[in-house]
Amino acid sequence: MQADGPEEAMAFCGLAELMSLTSEAADSGLSDAELVPPDAMPEGRHVLRDQSLTEIAYAPDWSRVLIAGWKKRPWRPHYYNCCIWQATLNCACMNAALRGEDAVLAHCAVLETERGAVLLFGESGMGKSTAFGRWRAAGRKGVSDDMALLDFSGGDGVVRVRRMPTWSACREERNEWNYSAGEELLLAGILALGRSESGRDEIVDLSAAQYFAQCYRSMFYWNLFYAKDLPEERKMLLKDRILRMTETITSRYAPRALLTVPESGGLAELIEAEI
Repeated sequence: MQADGPEEAMAFCGLAELMSLTSEAADSGLSDAELVPPDAMPEGRHVLRDQSLTEIAYAPDWSRVLIAGWKKRPWRPHYYNCCIWQATLNCACMNAALRGEDAVLAHCAVLETERGAVLLFGESGMGKSTAFGRWRAAGRKGVSDDMALLDFSGGDGVVRVRRMPTWSACREERNEWNYSAGEELLLAGILALGRSESGRDEIVDLSAAQYFAQCYRSMFYWNLFYAKDLPEERKMLLKDRILRMTETITSRYAPRALLTVPESGGLAELIEAEI
């Protein structure tokens, strides 16, 4: 992500403090989503979202996403800063996919193992944060309980995972408003998340159709809010690119589900034994 110009020009939305933005492009793994003052938004732009505090638009030639914020001073700056940060992140990743980059922002929890990242895909409310909390409570590593950047661009068939600072992670590890996305991890496995009816945590085989649907929903989730305002041909382009990346991971990782009982123990040992 990149913000152009001197630091005082970037401070208009507070993201310099929240994300350690500088005038130099950061090696974040993301395409550009530029932060600009409201009066710098160009004529002829394609508006995705125009709210009381923020406007999000594509440049006239569709080459980049522009984020203009702080049109009036919000009463909850930290909450607003996080909203702008997430909008910028989502649009940057969506724009990257539309421009042909093989990366997608996935809706998942990231469990860090010795072999690499294990992703938990699941609908909102299915228990990603709960499972993630149990993993951490067992002394295991993990940063992201809601979001990860998946990079398919290496050409070697290996999927790389970059953990992303989600709301809970920002609250937990914020240090003077700065938060690093962290290094890349190799993708070691994927588990669709569900509720157990057996009274215990278990990992079970899943039908290929159910597995594909869960992965596709999780990989499209963060695009839904902004993609709905795109022209139809760009919606189809985004759909096709995410579909292809979904096909890549579902062909490489066995279709399995983690069925959990929130009150039970041994979740970490079960996952480590199975992945």
